[in-house]
Amino acid sequence: MSFVHDQPEFSALITAVERETRVEAALVEKDYWITHSLWALHETKLAIWFKGGTSLSKGFGIIERFSEDLDLMIERGGVTPLPEVTNWASTNKGPTAQRRAFYDALPVALAIPGVAVELDVQRQDKYARAADYIGRYPGAHVTGLPSAMSPFVRFEVGRARVVPFALMPLTSFVHDHLARLGMSDDYVDNRPRAVRCVHPVVTLLEKLDALSRRYNRDVVEADAFVRHYEDAARVIRALDRLPPIETSALALAEEMLAEKGIAALPSADDPSLVLDDPEKRASVERAYAKIAPMFWGPRIPLEEAGATIREWVGALRG
Repeated sequence: MSFVHDQPEFSALITAVERETRVEAALVEKDYWITHSLWALHETKLAIWFKGGTSLSKGFGIIERFSEDLDLMIERGGVTPLPEVTNWASTNKGPTAQRRAFYDALPVALAIPGVAVELDVQRQDKYARAADYIGRYPGAHVTGLPSAMSPFVRFEVGRARVVPFALMPLTSFVHDHLARLGMSDDYVDNRPRAVRCVHPVVTLLEKLDALSRRYNRDVVEADAFVRHYEDAARVIRALDRLPPIETSALALAEEMLAEKGIAALPSADDPSLVLDDPEKRASVERAYAKIAPMFWGPRIPLEEAGATIREWVGALRG
């Protein structure tokens, strides 16, 4: 049995899914390869946690937006040939060398059929606290990708808070199409069934922290954070249908603050949420409109997203 992407008619299948879903073929194709990549990584026996915006869409179905990268924490798990790391935080020479050896060796362990993985040497951290990898897939529709997206899968690997998490199944537009046609059993099932997805409340708190920090800089680079408005609002609206956690959002925020996982929890009147600076607001609005091609579902207007966040933050603080 072979993968569906090994079939000569795979490109035509992508086009058929585009017609059915009205999602651009290039996005359907990349979504498939992201799903396939996550499945393959879990087959390697590496210990993997999935976080960030892509986990909100693919893991929990909260947002309907394509993300540029897969945000992962990876440990060697059962892949013993990988170098061992005993200290992930110290910037001393010994621990830094350990981490660099781990990240340099990781591409060989990131074995994904049909995808060539390489270390992105343009994004190397001085102290090897994180690393980026590029997964090049044989795309037939990549020229149709929005300008904000690259024709490859990016893996951002680093340390992060990964608890609480939930085991979630992942799928893709292509896999869902095959299931509707009763053809899932005709090919290798490369849908990951139990991905450790970091709980959306953790992601929500991280996004609110990022909004406040980046907006309140003297020079606002809205392209780097504008997606957080809608992502945060979507998580807030989905809170009552998320997997339960053993603590409250406020207690989790206080714990993350104490551990320096976030720098601050913005108040309801934080400038990033009120958007009353005309120049900064205009920058955010332009960036908000710019990312429209990355969404396949209806969007929340910026003003409405801000109001949703302000209401939740205000209630959280009592």
